[in-house]
Amino acid sequence: MWCTQTTAPLPCSTTSSQQGAMDFTLWWTRMEDNFNTAMQVLRDAGDSGGSSGGGKWDPKGRRGGTKGPSNVFKIVKMIMERNFQPVIIFSFSKKECEAYALQVSKLEFNTDEEKKLVEEVFNNAIDCLSDEDKKLPQVEHVLPLLKRGIGIHHGGLLPILKETIEILFSEGLLKALFATETFAMGINMPARTVLFTSARKFDGKDFRWITSGEYIQMSGRAGRRGMDERGIVIFMVDEKMSPSVGKQLLKGSADPLNSAFHLTYNMVLNLLRVEEINPEYMLEKSFYQFQHYRAVPGVVEKMKKLEEQYNAIEIPNEDSVVTYYKIRQQLAKLAKEIEEFVRKPKYCLPFLQPGRLVKVKNEEADFGWGVVVNFSKKTNVKVVDRDVDPLYVVEVLVHCSKDSVKNAATESARPVPTGEKGEMQVVPMMLHLITSISSVRLYIPKDLRPYDNRQSMLKSIQEVQKRFPDGLPLLDPIDDMGIKDPALKKVIQKVEAFEHRMYSHPLHSDPSLEAVYTLCEKKALIAGDIKAAKRELKRARTVLQMDELKCRKRVLRRLGFATASDVIEMKGRVACEISSADELLLTEMVFNGLFNDLTAEQATALLSVFVFQENANEMPKLTEQLAGPLRQMQECAKRIAKVSSEAKLDVDEETYLNAFRPHLMDVVYTWANGSTFAQICKMTDVFEGSIIRCMRRLEELLRQMCQAAKAIGNTELENKFAEGITKIKRDIVFAASLYL
Repeated sequence: MWCTQTTAPLPCSTTSSQQGAMDFTLWWTRMEDNFNTAMQVLRDAGDSGGSSGGGKWDPKGRRGGTKGPSNVFKIVKMIMERNFQPVIIFSFSKKECEAYALQVSKLEFNTDEEKKLVEEVFNNAIDCLSDEDKKLPQVEHVLPLLKRGIGIHHGGLLPILKETIEILFSEGLLKALFATETFAMGINMPARTVLFTSARKFDGKDFRWITSGEYIQMSGRAGRRGMDERGIVIFMVDEKMSPSVGKQLLKGSADPLNSAFHLTYNMVLNLLRVEEINPEYMLEKSFYQFQHYRAVPGVVEKMKKLEEQYNAIEIPNEDSVVTYYKIRQQLAKLAKEIEEFVRKPKYCLPFLQPGRLVKVKNEEADFGWGVVVNFSKKTNVKVVDRDVDPLYVVEVLVHCSKDSVKNAATESARPVPTGEKGEMQVVPMMLHLITSISSVRLYIPKDLRPYDNRQSMLKSIQEVQKRFPDGLPLLDPIDDMGIKDPALKKVIQKVEAFEHRMYSHPLHSDPSLEAVYTLCEKKALIAGDIKAAKRELKRARTVLQMDELKCRKRVLRRLGFATASDVIEMKGRVACEISSADELLLTEMVFNGLFNDLTAEQATALLSVFVFQENANEMPKLTEQLAGPLRQMQECAKRIAKVSSEAKLDVDEETYLNAFRPHLMDVVYTWANGSTFAQICKMTDVFEGSIIRCMRRLEELLRQMCQAAKAIGNTELENKFAEGITKIKRDIVFAASLYL
């Protein structure tokens, strides 16, 4: 954990700009020293296994294996004791927000007078709700927390409660607010202190470190203008954060402002309706394209410098040198092909016995020769293609830098720099990182945990390298490993042919070979950079998304939304009315008569799959009256995905179908049939606020469907969608905002 001050005035002298610059340098140096000290404390705590710094975070904010109050509880209590409130505690999970708030619910932050004010504001806010809605669990349970000065703010809260909490916090009646990162976006709610409960967040695919831009956005809440001299930011991290990640997070820049312009069918169709304008013109004049064009001068300048460097390199007898260079490049390419054969598990695993010397290289990180300790098959990886080899992990004892060893994370292991003293460490390596397998095996101690035993292996490797000054002998893929693949024999024949050409080349025995070869290699690299710059310049001068536009037009023609001359058909006019959901699929459903035989409740429930986008744990068991229309909709979606794929659009059928989530179909159907909000909340594990957000988006979509039905003159269908609006627009779901 470390603490920073976000709004502290920088020390600067008013008498001399040079003195001010010197003061700033000294201040920044102190900050650097403090940061390095904090990271060292984390590493030491991780090495010792102490509960104060090491261990693994559990969902309740405790370190693994510890008992008693959580770290979040202790820090919040400390903040209150030192009068650093109000504090915003940022978590990256709705459930974590509530769990942390319950942990500190035993503490009292408000006076009796403040409690009365909180209760008065709360009762006035929920006065617009019905008596039944006032008894909702979320409404009843939040008041005791609010009276204690503790608030919760996340997307799963009922909108009316979220607005009430915002009002209470802005009035200083909440001292500790547990919130997700959405609280930092678009709401002017500063505090004196900001606390981060974690440095990692789930981005929909995987857990990752938060970016410097996200950190700046959230930590910027610390410090109230005109009230606080400085804002305090407390960041809870564990020893797994490396210093480089920490520095990038704290010292990085804000996220760049880039255009999010993208094409939609609704946009294309509406532009085709207008005679004076076309989609191509819009693409060329968009801010997205403008940002792209800005890169052109930089690329031109870059290419000009590269060409100057290329022309400045003069090589004597250049044609002959280039020929020799190409031969060596071909040999290097063939050597990699041989490596691919040697690394195949069925060939190399029998030779990866403990003690075998192997050469390991991970991209730019070259560990050199290491000693095999063990290997194992990765059992948690699902192999879909049976022709693909399973993944193997080889434990190799390699020479690592001491900094990376202290970091205790295998993915951060780094080779020891030249001239420095490192430490031998057992590092798990994927099989493809082994570039060479030696015929030499060493004796290894039974226990490699002691430092001396590991370092003794380094001396053994160095002794072997002294005995073989021309390089360690490698296992021959045919004679030693017994590989009988005909493809390998062809590669070896090519190697022999190129080696013969290389040895017979006049330059091979020339004393100045290495000097001219280095020049040729440098010139070839610059030539490659010039080609890449030319491709980049070509892309920069083209109109972006033009190919995508052509593909989308192709889809519209094939589905009958527009003619070959880009004239809008009836389908296209209907799709122009729909902008809040998949306009192509909804239009196809209308023209296929899918809604004709459905009741207003069924149609409303079916449309919910287009607007609900959050994750839910369980798929509901739908009755046939809902499952039948859903299957028809999915069949229609499969056809659109197939047409899109044939039109060269990057559309995966399974991904496209999974975008439509039927998790709230039964909830919406029950609500449209008159059930109470308390009843539908018991039907799903989705947060109440998420249900309401879905209902409100659904009401917007129903209005657009009314306009779509009106465009084709189908009064019956228009009335059905209008009836759906009246069925869902009631009670707490559409309660008026407190800000209006």
